[in-house]
Amino acid sequence: MENRSGQNKRIDENRNNELKDRTFYGNVFHRNICWQRSYQRPEGEDMIMALYGSLRNGLYNCQRFGLQNKSEFLGITKVRGYALYPLGPYPGIYPSEESFVVAEVRRFSGKEQLEVAKSIDYMELFGGYHREYVNLEIEDQKIRGFIYVYDEKPETEKIEHGDWVHYLRDRVEKI
Repeated sequence: MENRSGQNKRIDENRNNELKDRTFYGNVFHRNICWQRSYQRPEGEDMIMALYGSLRNGLYNCQRFGLQNKSEFLGITKVRGYALYPLGPYPGIYPSEESFVVAEVRRFSGKEQLEVAKSIDYMELFGGYHREYVNLEIEDQKIRGFIYVYDEKPETEKIEHGDWVHYLRDRVEKI
């Protein structure tokens, strides 16, 4: 159906014969609002992320976003309660009581670093992931941060050791 501006849109009528816009953008709007609100934070507040896939040191998205220079590396940890799954060129995690995921923990602070975190967040949230806050332990230090969890349970086989870098290394050695 064509609207007054001449653009094609998918429009449905409900029981009261009211027109409702059913475009793709209607589904994204809620995520976009939540995403924007997540960056309305007090000045000086840091973001802590547990990164387990292509954002880990030396991998594609880590280099793409320049994480070595635009975030503070806090250490490597095991995040319990999640299983790691291959989704082609990148992984996803999903809740699983008996499993763990190996993750790099990074802190983002200051305006420039928070802009990088915002870009990562945009990529993940619009790529089928959502945030879950987790307790992280690095050496003897306990901190709270978040990890990106895949929205649906993957149908691929779980990576038992929970380490994406190890998984990629094993695949290269088999070739």
